[in-house]
Amino acid sequence: MKKVFLTLAVFSLAFGGAVQAYAADAAAPGRAFPVTITAEELQAKYDAALTSGNKVKILVMPGHEPDYGGTQYLALKERDIAVDIGNKLAQELAANPHYEVTVARDTLAWNDALSGYFKSEWKKIQKFVKDKKRAMQKLVKKGDVETRSFAVGHNTAAPDSAYRLYGITKWANENDYDIVVHIHLNDNGGAQYQSGFAVYVPDHQFGNADVSKAVGQSIAYELNRFNASSTIPIENYGIVEDQELIALGAYNTAEFASVLVEYAYIYESKIVNEGARKAVLDDMAHQTYRGIEDFFGAPKGKDTLALPFPWTVGKIVAGSSTPQIYALQVALHKLGFYPPAGQLLIGCPISGTAGVCTTDALKAFQKSKGWEQTGAIGNLTKAALQKAGF
Repeated sequence: MKKVFLTLAVFSLAFGGAVQAYAADAAAPGRAFPVTITAEELQAKYDAALTSGNKVKILVMPGHEPDYGGTQYLALKERDIAVDIGNKLAQELAANPHYEVTVARDTLAWNDALSGYFKSEWKKIQKFVKDKKRAMQKLVKKGDVETRSFAVGHNTAAPDSAYRLYGITKWANENDYDIVVHIHLNDNGGAQYQSGFAVYVPDHQFGNADVSKAVGQSIAYELNRFNASSTIPIENYGIVEDQELIALGAYNTAEFASVLVEYAYIYESKIVNEGARKAVLDDMAHQTYRGIEDFFGAPKGKDTLALPFPWTVGKIVAGSSTPQIYALQVALHKLGFYPPAGQLLIGCPISGTAGVCTTDALKAFQKSKGWEQTGAIGNLTKAALQKAGF
């Protein structure tokens, strides 16, 4: 399984309620490190960005190395899919003039700034890590920092990869980045099938904890509109605090809001089946974008990129994977028919792949209209979807 030591507390997320921005307090109980930035300060920076010229700086970090690491299923590589999600997210964020957006890498190489930084600052990165670890160990020994571990497996990063991750954090600190979004897919080394998303945020004792959690909750809220949270215990809470994930600022290394999103398990049909994959990935990126916009109280636009759709009349072929199937599942979900009665998104995911869940939901929609329950998209169904704005 893909990971790097899951630790400390977890918190459930009430997806149906309002997302809150949490004010940080350096003197609050359980706070071992000074607060680096509060949610209110970051939101104020957004509000003033167009007049101050000081934009909110966001780093989009597709997980793993350009040519190494990450899980793989059949010919699918997590590290490449992460770039697809990251580029779409960056494209959407860049359209908002309040943001300055950077993508850490593509499928071939790190961006020029990071590549040069790794070469020129390698020894300083190593010292940075050593100093932060030493400071953390002293606090643990004094009893000022509490450590706990949960039994959720994560793969450890290779030494050079770990140093590059720490180096990205150090570089982002030095270049005044405000938010870093790490993009991943999940995997399960065991025999049991798993599914769903999880959003990791830093340990509540760290200096960037509160602002990170507020951003992470906003992203999780948007993802949960069309996706179920992970079926893995602890991850099923949706939001997971972590103390040792390097990407989130292990040893209190990060001074900015940092979140790590596990969007799905790589072997889920929404990822595996090529026909609808781009529509699914684009919507995942869009939901992440909306979550960040929501944190700032900015206009978010429509909740899915799948609709409206240019519907084609015809039968639904079981097992087929198409953008139209994805759009149909999204539309029926918004109308309250998908998943069908008695089912949940865990068992009937919005994946773009047709199955019994899709035809049953469509038949229920047709029944509500008093039509013949064909389970196909006919002229009446197409007209009704168009009338609904879909």
